[in-house]
Amino acid sequence: MAAKQAQPGSRVKIRYSITFEDGSSVEAKKTSRPLTFTIGAGKVFKKLEDGVVGMTVNEARPILITAADAYGDYDKQRVFRVAKKIFPPDITLAPGRAVEYQNRDGERVRLMVNDVDETTVTVDGNHPLAGLDLLYQVELVEVD
Repeated sequence: MAAKQAQPGSRVKIRYSITFEDGSSVEAKKTSRPLTFTIGAGKVFKKLEDGVVGMTVNEARPILITAADAYGDYDKQRVFRVAKKIFPPDITLAPGRAVEYQNRDGERVRLMVNDVDETTVTVDGNHPLAGLDLLYQVELVEVD
């Protein structure tokens, strides 16, 4: 009997790690908890779904997801300066710190602080992995 292959509509469970092209790890610590999703449901990157199609249980393969197919290209327009006074005084503003901002539509947006001076804060609205190609090392654990 042939091993069951992952197909569109299959519910799959994978273990994975993500690295950059130079081999360095994207995640500070690796998770051993598998990721479960249905191929075609759109809950994970389409390229990841497509890459799992045809795999059988215990098969492993690399799946490259380019920046455009992951978190998008880095957009310099999403880096901007705002008045420091818009932040509550009890928030410590420092480069590398994430802050939340509520836009005009009432939507909460996560921003990364790039720089702080006496009167302004430079923030970045790009996803931290925007502009980066990601190499997923995937092992198929289960297919339903």
